[in-house]
Amino acid sequence: MNRDTLIKIITFFSYVLFQVLLFNKMVLWGKGFAFIYVGYLLTFPIELGVIPAMLIGFATGISVDIFSNTLGVHASASVLLMYVRPYLLNLLTPHGGYPLGLSPRPSTLGFSWFSTYAIILIFIHHFVLFFVEAGGFHLFFFTIQKVVLSTLFTFSVVILIQYLFARKIDTR
Repeated sequence: MNRDTLIKIITFFSYVLFQVLLFNKMVLWGKGFAFIYVGYLLTFPIELGVIPAMLIGFATGISVDIFSNTLGVHASASVLLMYVRPYLLNLLTPHGGYPLGLSPRPSTLGFSWFSTYAIILIFIHHFVLFFVEAGGFHLFFFTIQKVVLSTLFTFSVVILIQYLFARKIDTR
C-alpha cells in the first residue's frame, strides 16, 4: 500500500468520524447543516474515472447513512456528485488543461476556481439530499432554504479545512 492510498483511507475515516460525531449535531438556524464529508469527495485526483469515483461516493455516503440512520440519502447524493464531477471539471478546465495527478484544492488551482467548482457540486449534492429527504417538492421553499444555507455552511467549513489541513497532507 503506497503513501497516497494510506492517506486517503485515513482521511476517509477522519471525515466520516467528524461528520457523525460533531457536524451532524451542528445546525444553523434550524436549517443549515455542514456535510463536511463532501470536501473529501471534492479533492480526489482529476484523472479518477467515473465508476471508481461513484463507488467512492457510495462508500462515503453509505458510511454516513449507517451512522446517521438516513437510509441511503447521503449515498444517493454522493453518487450523483461523483457522477457530475468530471463533467464540471471539463467545463472548468483552465487554459492549457490540468497537470497530471492534480487534486482540486484551493492551494493547487486557486481560491476562485475551487470556489466555483465546490459551490456548484455542493449545491447539487445538497439539492438532491434535501429533496430526497423531503420526499418530493411539496415543501419546496423550506427545502430550498435548507439547500442554500447548508451549501454556504458546508462550503465555509470545507474551505476552512482545506486551508488548515490540506497543505500538510499535500507535501510529498
